[in-house]
Amino acid sequence: MNVADLIPRPESLQAPSLVIHNVHSHVFTVRHVPARFLPLRLVAVLRHKGFARFLDWALRLGSRFRVPDALGRIASFCSAAEHDSQEDVLRDMMGFYPRGTRFGLLAMDFDFMGAGKAEYDYLEQLKGLEDIARDYAGAAFPFVALDPRREGLAELAIDCVERRGFQGFKIYPPFGYFPFDEALDPLLAYAEERGLPVITHCSFGSPLTYWRGPITAAMRVHPKTGERLLGRRGREFASNWSAPANYRYVLERHPRLRLCLGHMGGAVEWRNFLYTSWPGKSVQEPPPAGAGTWLETVIELMREYEGVYADIAYTAYDPVLLPLLKVLLADERLASRILFGSDSYMLQMDAGEREFSIRLRGYLGEKLFRKIADENPRSWLGEAGTRD
Repeated sequence: MNVADLIPRPESLQAPSLVIHNVHSHVFTVRHVPARFLPLRLVAVLRHKGFARFLDWALRLGSRFRVPDALGRIASFCSAAEHDSQEDVLRDMMGFYPRGTRFGLLAMDFDFMGAGKAEYDYLEQLKGLEDIARDYAGAAFPFVALDPRREGLAELAIDCVERRGFQGFKIYPPFGYFPFDEALDPLLAYAEERGLPVITHCSFGSPLTYWRGPITAAMRVHPKTGERLLGRRGREFASNWSAPANYRYVLERHPRLRLCLGHMGGAVEWRNFLYTSWPGKSVQEPPPAGAGTWLETVIELMREYEGVYADIAYTAYDPVLLPLLKVLLADERLASRILFGSDSYMLQMDAGEREFSIRLRGYLGEKLFRKIADENPRSWLGEAGTRD
């Protein structure tokens, strides 16, 4: 018997022939993040479950008064801190979904984000995900995180895919690199040739997961355009690395890459699209060059390249944005390549895992939800998407 079959599920919500795919989730624990990942030495403190439980309660109480996003993420991290292993986090997440749901587990290489050392480094995180891939075959498909600064990256990533049960690659530029970094190019070529799915972070202003080291003068020059990059230190500057326009350089070299732009630009940019005007000099003229939002850039890439997808993880938790999502799904060119993801467990502060998925499913209706949660993920996953 597969271990995943032992997890209880709300079977009353299981629709005939629908297999939900949550393509964007995480299962790393407090022991996998570096010492300065959280403020006030909280990483070390949260290893004590009693304090983690108290801090989680206190921050969730504060959520009634709209705590900032970063505090919400910390609260979600407190919940996860009660889990001893990545498998424990996965089992908890699985309990919110019908039996048969499949999860994309995105590894995170924290070793180079400039925030110190973790108790368990990235290689140990991969070992835990390898065990999950074996024990939860068919229910969980992990992705290898690629950081161009890691020595022996190509050998490690290919070994994970060919012998250790990983199904694709994860890129996280806010940790301090561009997605078109030359060190990533051989692996992106490998993924393109074999039809492997690649997922990347494409959201503005990550509240916790960004480069914590110094911003050097060299970093402030875009390597392709030569333009000076703006932004203060921290999360604001890190958005220069994750901007969707950077993927045009990737796609020019790898036009058949099966690439998912995670978060589809992010909730901040979706709201900017709704509430910001960029008028031209007259109603007949287009907006000035460079105007627009990350959402619009993502849409342009999806229309230009058949292999470009986007997931709505974390972004769609805001009910204000659901009508915009439904309008986007009315465009068939986009509707076939938008994917369901939750960003669990980082979602939990704003909307519980089950609440989020049911709210989205109830708003979109069964036909559209099936499209983004079952049909489209199978297409993006390729060979991995055909395994039940």
